[in-house]
Amino acid sequence: MSKLQERNRIAAMQLTRDRLFESLPLGAFLLDHQGVILAINHQQEVNSGVSRQEVEGKPVDDVFGSVLRKYGLLEPLERLLRDDTSFHTEIERYEPQFLRKMVRFRLWGYALAPGELFVVLTEGVDTEHSGAPEIVGESEAMEQVFWLIERAARVDATALILGETGTGKELVARAIHSRSTRRRGPFLAVNCGALPEPLLESALFGHERGAFTGADRRVKGYFEAANGGTLFLDEIAETNPAFQVKLLRVLESGRVTRLGGTAAIESDVRVLCATNRILEEEVEHGRFRKDLYYRINVLQIRLPALREHIEDLPLLVTHFLQEAIQKYGLGEKTISQPALERLRTYSWPGNVRELANVIESSYIVAPGRVLQEHHLPRRILEATSINELASPASEPALTYVEARRQFRRTYVEHLLKLARGDMKAAARLAGVHPSTLYRIQKG
Repeated sequence: MSKLQERNRIAAMQLTRDRLFESLPLGAFLLDHQGVILAINHQQEVNSGVSRQEVEGKPVDDVFGSVLRKYGLLEPLERLLRDDTSFHTEIERYEPQFLRKMVRFRLWGYALAPGELFVVLTEGVDTEHSGAPEIVGESEAMEQVFWLIERAARVDATALILGETGTGKELVARAIHSRSTRRRGPFLAVNCGALPEPLLESALFGHERGAFTGADRRVKGYFEAANGGTLFLDEIAETNPAFQVKLLRVLESGRVTRLGGTAAIESDVRVLCATNRILEEEVEHGRFRKDLYYRINVLQIRLPALREHIEDLPLLVTHFLQEAIQKYGLGEKTISQPALERLRTYSWPGNVRELANVIESSYIVAPGRVLQEHHLPRRILEATSINELASPASEPALTYVEARRQFRRTYVEHLLKLARGDMKAAARLAGVHPSTLYRIQKG
C-alpha cells in the first residue's frame, strides 16, 4: 500500500469516526490525558447547554466539574485520565417533581488512540410513572423522602408513613403505589379516625347480609376491593386496641372474614399506614398495641414539617401558583418578594396543605398580576408581624397589652401605606369598618 493510500485510509477512518461521534444520540466528548476537552458532539451541546466553541480547549473540570462532583463522577474520570482505566457509572437523580421525572446520568469512559480519551456523559428521563402525584421539593430532607419512597416501591412490605397534619402522607402512599409492581391494581384510602369502630370494621372487612341491622345485602370490604393493589390506612393511631387485634390478624394471615360470615377470604393487598402521632408514646401508654406497631413498621418514612425544609418554600409557592392558574384561569401571576418573606417567616402549623390553601386564596383575591403582602390571609400578616416584634434584635420584652397596642398601630400604618392614606380603602383591605381603624389609631 502506497503512502498516499495509507493517508487516505487514515483520513477515511478519521472521517468515519468523526461522523459516528457527531451522530451519537448520547452526549459525548473527547479528552486528552491532561483533561482538556478536544471535542464535544452535538448531543452534548444540547444536554449541557454550551456550544463547542465555548468549551473545546478548556479543562473538563472547568466546564463539567460541578456535575461531576455532585454525582460522584470525578473519581472514575480521574482514574481514566491517569491510568486509562475504562469505567461505566450510572447515577439516579430525582427532579423536584421527581415522581413525574426521574433522571438517570450515565457516564462511560474509554481510552482510544494514544493521548485521546472518549467519554460519554448523558441523561435519560424515566416517564413510566407519568400518572403519579407530584411531590415538590429539592431540600436535603425531601431528597431523603424521595429516596425512601423509591426503595419502598421496589418491595411489597408494609410501610408506616409518619408526619404532622398536612405534610402529604397520602401523596407519599400514592407515590409508592404508582411506582410499585401493584400500580395497575386499585389504590384505596381509608381514614380510620373518621369512622366509628363498627363502621370501620364493616368498611375494611365487609359484611354478610343480616350481619347487623340494616345489612340487607353482602358487601365487600376494602381488603377485598383492593385485591392486587394497595390499601392506605390513614390515622391508624385513632383506632382502639380491640380493633387493632382484628387488623393484626388480617395482616398476619392474609385472610379476611366478613362481619357475620365464617369463610376466610384470601386478600392480596399491600398495606400502607400513616399517623400524625408518635406511635412509640402511644404504645408506651397502652393506646396502641406493640405487636401491631412492629407489624406495620417494617419500613418507615417520616415526612418533615414545612418549617423543617422551609428552603423549599419558593419552589412550592411557584408550584401552587401554577395549579391555581390552571384551575381558575385568572391569568399568570407571580408573588412579590415581601409577600414571599412573610410566608417564609410564618410557622406553618398546617404545613404544605395550609400553604397550598393560602396561595390558592391569595391568587383569587389578588386583582393584579402580582400577589402582594396584603393579599395574604390576615392570620399570616398578624403572626409574622408578631414574629418581627419578638425577634432578638427588637426592643426589650413588652407587656402583652403594650405589644398588642403596638402591633395594632403598626398594622394600621401598614394598611394606610398600602391604601395611600385612604382610610376607607385601608378598612376594605382589613375587612373591618373604618371606625375600627380610627379607634386603633387614637388608642
